[in-house]
Amino acid sequence: MFSQLPLRDLDIEQDTLNVFEDLGLRRVEDLLAIPEDALIQRYGREFESVIRTIRQKGDRLIVPNIKESSVSWSFTLDLSVENFEQLIFILNHGLDDLLARVEREGHSTDELDLDFRLANRTKRSYEIKTSFPTLEKAFWLKLINLRVSLDPPEAGILSLDVTARFTRPRPTQKGLYAAKRPEPESLLLTAGKLKKLVGEKNVGTPKLLDQRLFKPFALDADSLPAGKEQIEITFGRPVIAFSFYRPAIRCEALVRNEQLVFIRTRNFSGHIVNTSGVWRSNSKWWDKPWKTKEWDIEVENYGIYRLCKAKEEWFLIGEYD
Repeated sequence: MFSQLPLRDLDIEQDTLNVFEDLGLRRVEDLLAIPEDALIQRYGREFESVIRTIRQKGDRLIVPNIKESSVSWSFTLDLSVENFEQLIFILNHGLDDLLARVEREGHSTDELDLDFRLANRTKRSYEIKTSFPTLEKAFWLKLINLRVSLDPPEAGILSLDVTARFTRPRPTQKGLYAAKRPEPESLLLTAGKLKKLVGEKNVGTPKLLDQRLFKPFALDADSLPAGKEQIEITFGRPVIAFSFYRPAIRCEALVRNEQLVFIRTRNFSGHIVNTSGVWRSNSKWWDKPWKTKEWDIEVENYGIYRLCKAKEEWFLIGEYD
């Protein structure tokens, strides 16, 4: 009767059980019909304990309590090399050996540590991380080359050491319910090339600022999307978006009794039916003095805009959607 037991009685994560339920896999006998290699590839080495249970093989009672967390590879040169690109061929063979050893251990890696011993008797280190594990040698080779070219060592290279940190393999599922999206390797390499082209600080993940500034966001250059983000749509409190005009639109504003009453631009003219403000555009009073004033205005039959006054001139700097 063991094969008739429900899968929910086994030590399986709830998310995985939900997937099995959608696929019609509800009992042990259903899971036994799936090839063992396919399950390990999809859910990682940790799923082996479930496989041993359903095949009634049991676990080992004695297991080593010390496990390696990394493997390393090193190479020493007879003469120093000034250009790192001359070492790509050697590094290519080194990664072959290194990544094969990682795979034999049943792991993957999302971090390579690169150490150079230099001709000026110093050491240069690079910590290269990704947001996902992978054993693709060509990807790591390109990523290392991009990282070193952005910040090359200051002297000739005498030796190199590469260390791969172990992590859980990335589950793979091709087709079926998998959403089509760019491979994360391609995203990271593209970001690396952009950093080399425009500078490291100009590429990253947008981060909102909790300030009322003309530039309402900054770039976090140390992070990139992991590819697992989900957009949650709720129907609670409404949220509106704001679009900045590039460049700002010149306009004329009529003020009567210290109240904004009318606005004219090259595209439209209308009465101002509601206002909010005034705000100074720069909240960093300790850095430089106030330079502009801003209002949010509602123009009859047109919409809601942000009005700015700078040096006695009026501008529309954006519109609420």
